[in-house]
This record gives sequence, C-alpha cells and structure tokens, in this order.
Amino acid sequence: MQNCTRNGCGQSYDPAANDPMSCQYHPGKPEFHEGLKGWTCCKPRVHSFDDFLEIGGCKLGPHSNEPKHKDDPFKADLTQYDDVLPEPQPAATQAAAAATPVAAASRAPEPELIDEDPAGAIVAAGAKCKRNGCNAEFVSVDQSQGADQCQFHPGRAVFHEGTKGWTCCKPRATDFDEFMHIKGCARGRHLFIGTRAVVQAQAEKCRRDFYQMANDVIVSVYAKKIQRDASSVEFHGDSVQLHLEYGDGKVYDDTIQLYAAIDPAASSFEFLSTKAELKLAKAAPAQWPALERE
Repeated sequence: MQNCTRNGCGQSYDPAANDPMSCQYHPGKPEFHEGLKGWTCCKPRVHSFDDFLEIGGCKLGPHSNEPKHKDDPFKADLTQYDDVLPEPQPAATQAAAAATPVAAASRAPEPELIDEDPAGAIVAAGAKCKRNGCNAEFVSVDQSQGADQCQFHPGRAVFHEGTKGWTCCKPRATDFDEFMHIKGCARGRHLFIGTRAVVQAQAEKCRRDFYQMANDVIVSVYAKKIQRDASSVEFHGDSVQLHLEYGDGKVYDDTIQLYAAIDPAASSFEFLSTKAELKLAKAAPAQWPALERE
C-alpha cells in the first residue's frame, strides 16, 4: 500500500487498483485571507482550521505518491526544528506544565483538554487517528494502542503574519506543506474514537434545499463533518429517514414525507464534507411543486 500525497486526499491505496477516478483532491494551493481559509482551485471558504481540512476535493483523478516539491529546488527540511523542539513529552506531563502558575502579568493559557478512547473500545481496521499531526491508521490493539505510540500536537493551529504553527510548541513555518509536517511535541495513545459526549438531539433542524430533473430530485442536507460510520439514510416508497451524527457531537434525526413516490432501489446518497446529498429516483416522471407533502 502507498499513501497519496495529493492535497485533500492522504488515503492509502493499492497501485494495482489505482483507477483514473479514485482520488478526490485539490489541484490548487491553500489560501488564507482575512480569517478565511480555502483552496485557490475552488470557492468554499471556512473560518476553522479543522473545517478547512474537511473541504472536499474539487477534482477527480488517480492517486499519486510523488513528492510535492519534486520540481522545486527547495525541499522542505524540517530538521531545522530539531534544535527548537525537545523530545516529545507525554501529553499528561505537558498539560500539567501548562497549568503551572506564572506571574499574573503573563498567565499561561488554559491547557488543552486531551481526549482519550474509552477502555475496551472496538476500533475498525483502517480507522485514522484524530489527533493533530498524526495520520496513523489502526492495525491491531498491540500495534496501535500502546501508551506512547502517537506523536501529536495537543494544541490548536495558529496562523499569524504569514507564519503557521501550533499553540503547543515553538516551530513556525511559512509554507503550508512544511506546517503539515511539523513533528508532534507530545506523545500518548492514538485517538480513534474519543469519549466526548454526544448530544441526544439538535434543537434546530439542519438546513436543506432541493432541485429536480425529469427523473430525479436532488436533496442537500447541510451538516459539516458527518461521521459516515455512525450516520444512515433509509429510502422508503413515500419517505426518507435520516440519522446524521456530525460536527462536535451533534445528532440530527428527521423523516421527510415526500410529495410523491420514489423508487427506493434506484435512489442513492453521498456524505460530502459539508452536507449529505440524496438522489431520489422518481417513481413517475412528473414535476414536484414541493419536496414534502402537506
């Protein structure tokens, strides 16, 4: 298996099964302007760095493992940070140090909360570590759940005056690819699931819209960072049942009572970076004046 180096992908792939449409990626460069983050090749712009990393690629093509700087005489040399960073410390030690009292004139920031997987959690093979700076995939309990197997950043990404880094350590980079390769400054266990509480229901419904063609109705339900393994869409003859787990522990449940009948077997859905997109196959090619029946 090889790791794809295209922006926005990062998946592992089998070169023998690398077809021309297997990679969804960004051909452009990262762009940060006036607090907004996005890519030069497409329009979506977000404020949060986590949301930026979730912007889905705007182009399809084959996976590639070619170095990003292969045509550039300058190749990112991150060994320049070795004399700045100490050996990675256990996350608990680092959090305790951050909480040590200092002079009132320069109080230390609140330590970052270090989430952990619940004891005995069952992790699917291939699941990726959620910690900043670590992209390790789960292989087995012995190989992936050791005490100090994860090297990561417990802090948040910070961008200031053209430099990029993490709040938990000193290294700063000007190039985005260099920033993504700054080595983690803490060690601990990998985080594949997490223990943060899930809200039982969301007070407001997710925003949605639709458009139609002669034989299909396309419905968009807007929710960022949908957890694909925990979410579901069920098609019935006259309704669609939705269960979306997304964002930071949010849950959205809804049943759409459709204006007219659909063919469940011919209908489909896709979870994208900012929404769930449903393709409803009309049972009869007629114009719908509304998505739902009264």
